[in-house]
Amino acid sequence: MVVWLWGRFDGRWGEPIAQGRVGQELADGLPGIVRVAAVASAVFLVWRLRRVPR
Repeated sequence: MVVWLWGRFDGRWGEPIAQGRVGQELADGLPGIVRVAAVASAVFLVWRLRRVPR
């Protein structure tokens, strides 16, 4: 998310973020970040459960 915002500030990925709109951009990106974190957590837990104990 931070890299994406940095790219938007510089105008590298799409239209540059307007002054004072950073909070709105973060709020708009939050659902996607939460989904990615949930999937990553689930994958990690499944991986840990399937490991053979030593």
